[in-house]
Amino acid sequence: MRSLTAIAGAGLLAAAAFVLFVPVWNTPPVTSEEVAFPVNTQFVPVATRYALNKPPPPLPAAAQGGPAATAVYKNVRVLTDVSAAEFMRLQYAITAWVSPKQGCAFCHEGTNWASDAKPQKAVTRIMLQMTRHLNADWSNHVAPAGMTCYTCHRGQPVPGQSWFPDAPEPGHMMAGDEDNWQESGDTVRKFFPDDGFAEYFLDDQPIAVISTASIHNGTIGSWPEANRIYEMMMQMSDGIGVNCGYCHQSRAFQDWNQSSPYRWNSWWAIRMTRDLNRHFLLPIADILPQSRTLEHENRIPVIPARMSGPQTGEGLVVCATCHFGLPQPLNGANMLKDYPGLSRADAPQIDPNGHPDVAAPPPR
Repeated sequence: MRSLTAIAGAGLLAAAAFVLFVPVWNTPPVTSEEVAFPVNTQFVPVATRYALNKPPPPLPAAAQGGPAATAVYKNVRVLTDVSAAEFMRLQYAITAWVSPKQGCAFCHEGTNWASDAKPQKAVTRIMLQMTRHLNADWSNHVAPAGMTCYTCHRGQPVPGQSWFPDAPEPGHMMAGDEDNWQESGDTVRKFFPDDGFAEYFLDDQPIAVISTASIHNGTIGSWPEANRIYEMMMQMSDGIGVNCGYCHQSRAFQDWNQSSPYRWNSWWAIRMTRDLNRHFLLPIADILPQSRTLEHENRIPVIPARMSGPQTGEGLVVCATCHFGLPQPLNGANMLKDYPGLSRADAPQIDPNGHPDVAAPPPR
């Protein structure tokens, strides 16, 4: 009897310790629907199919001809090759896409439109340069639909699917939580940490861990590398709403000859994302502090509460930033044709049926 009492007491103490010291995990409902894609059947979260994946109607076209924007307005530094009418049309469109609640005052100081007093105006110039760079120099990934500010922002000053590399991590009393698990994720993939983004969407770490020999010869990656790559791939596939088989052949993940054409798109996308994060978004950190919010009522939050609000560092882009859970952003809608000013005048002609002209498969 005494031994049973001791065992019961020990069990109660263990249960109490578990409740007090083990982290609390959120368990939001997971809802999904089955949809068919060209390669295989996918299960896509219903939360990704909301109104924001439908592009807004274009503004009425600007009058043809007329004076250049630089001849009418002061301090025009980026859209120097568009007419004054198209310049103002773009201004109204960008306000609706990025700061519909804040209005023109989000970037401009009162009615002094030429003033550079607000840092948001400097950031907007960088964003315009980035968008034109995307449409002109990364057409092998974004063509033929192209990119506009709405592709990422969808009515928020900071895109809802931004990645903040320095987001604060939780602390626990006894049970450690070394990885930054997405505790409020509504899918299994969103639950995985995004720590690998820094290595693969910002740095040039090779995405390769599979050994090419039966005996270890130095080509195989370490366990931490494999872990980070797996996490990154899970987040990547969730961001575009597909499974692994969308790009890879399941019996030979590493073999490019057995992969689908979509793997090419992903290869270009990773390098495009690195380019944008390094050359456009990182420099913004010193200009304008960021605050991550989920403003839209029809959004289902998929990030822990600790990752909302002011952030250290700069919000960077990942696949989900543009795709919002779909294989093609905005289901392939071409908004760029309605806003040609967001593509440089010297941009190469886009072949809608083209494919990246690369002589050999990219390295593993």
